[in-house]
Amino acid sequence: MPVNGKHLLHLVPHGINSNEFRVLEKNNPAVQKIKKELLGDGDYNFIVAFNSRNAHRKHPANLILAFRTFCDSLTKEEASKCALVMHTDKVCEAGTDLVATIASICPEYKVVLNESRWSPDEMCAFYNLADVLSNVSSNEGFGLSVAEAIMCGTPVIATVTGGLQDQLGIVDDNGNAIEFNLEFGTNASGKYTNHGKWAKPVWPKVQNMQGSPPTPYIMDDLTNYSDIADAIMYWYLAGSEKREECGLEGRLWAMNEGGINAKNMCDQFIKAMDFTIENFKPTKKFDIFTEYGYDIKSQPNGKMGIDLHKINIDKIKQEVSAL
Repeated sequence: MPVNGKHLLHLVPHGINSNEFRVLEKNNPAVQKIKKELLGDGDYNFIVAFNSRNAHRKHPANLILAFRTFCDSLTKEEASKCALVMHTDKVCEAGTDLVATIASICPEYKVVLNESRWSPDEMCAFYNLADVLSNVSSNEGFGLSVAEAIMCGTPVIATVTGGLQDQLGIVDDNGNAIEFNLEFGTNASGKYTNHGKWAKPVWPKVQNMQGSPPTPYIMDDLTNYSDIADAIMYWYLAGSEKREECGLEGRLWAMNEGGINAKNMCDQFIKAMDFTIENFKPTKKFDIFTEYGYDIKSQPNGKMGIDLHKINIDKIKQEVSAL
């Protein structure tokens, strides 16, 4: 928010090390090693990757159902060469029992759960092994796995929510990166739909508000498993050459205007620190607040950053009159 022409809030984005997370050939020994660990000697030509916590907001079970829906749309031979590889906890109180989920809803298709603690080099190989990475969280502060996959030249499927929006290359009607502010805090409603070639956004079907003591309120942007299945099919039908082309464009974007690289993170940190030092004003050593004298406001001027639903009273009157 500008004050006297100066921005008091500076964003320092996550920056991915482009030397650590990089593009590797599919026949690279490191990639083949990870493939052997995950898939054995199986012949798979389309691999969907998931690298997130087994948590409710990450919706891993929804992805499994979407993968099953995708495979059901293929011939048995085609489906036998597709795999979903999930680098996550098999069972977690914060999420669900993925072993039971797979056994119940996707027993006929290849779904691999892996709990290994991999090094950055092994993670890089994993992203390069994948044909597409999926993050279908319903709320997300940033989404590191998406950024790392993009830097590795791997296309992504992601929900249009929270910080994931900054990685999908979505632009406004003039072709410029979306400027989020207190008036327009999210594009989850789909105001702007043009996006980067490396991404297949999944638009929320339902928006609910939820929260917790540390985060009193946050929008929960829920997607439909069928839309996720459609997104998987999109990248499957694109073919390997087009996926590679789109993925490389994503890496180029991340290294430049996308800004999700280590150099930009450091530059923005230096800029923010310089501003802080130049404009620092010491405060009193302490203040006294009372229960009734300390007014906490969640957002300046009552702005929420989302467009609240406007009830169409005339339409509802017509429905009532037809009773």
